Amino acid sequence: GPAKGPAKAQVTVVEFSDMQCPHCQKAEPTVEALLAQEPDVHFVFQNFPLPTHNWAEKAAGYVDCVGRASGDAVWKFIQKTFEEQANITEANVDEKLKAIATASGANADEIAACAVKPETKARIEASLALGKAVRVSGTPALYINGRSVAGGTPVDTLKKIVDFMASEEKGEK
Repeated sequence: GPAKGPAKAQVTVVEFSDMQCPHCQKAEPTVEALLAQEPDVHFVFQNFPLPTHNWAEKAAGYVDCVGRASGDAVWKFIQKTFEEQANITEANVDEKLKAIATASGANADEIAACAVKPETKARIEASLALGKAVRVSGTPALYINGRSVAGGTPVDTLKKIVDFMASEEKGEK
């Protein structure tokens, strides 16, 4: 999935998320606050569209394609999609996601074409398989250095966990 922060960081935070999930929408500001306070963390966003959400898989395709095409635009795309979540329906999803892609600085037509390609679907399926392999049962699911952390954990607690993991990696028990 799309990633930011130093690739060789002592702490890696992985979030499995669904763009249509209201709990993921609520968690997004917390994750952003954590990353703002912990710039040395490597963060990876993994698509995990739930089958009960009728436009989540399409949005996952957009996230994947924006992330590969435009780098930083993906973070704007994710944030704006969460902001618009209540206004997106199965009927208007293409129009809304294209508008969000454009507003994020991506080429909407290229992203829309990319989102339906078999290789994009394969990447989303690989992300789902990874999530299932680490026992993701719902979204959002956060992992800090491979350890599961409950979704909805306050940013102060997440920061303490990150700091503890960093000190553990340095050998400071």
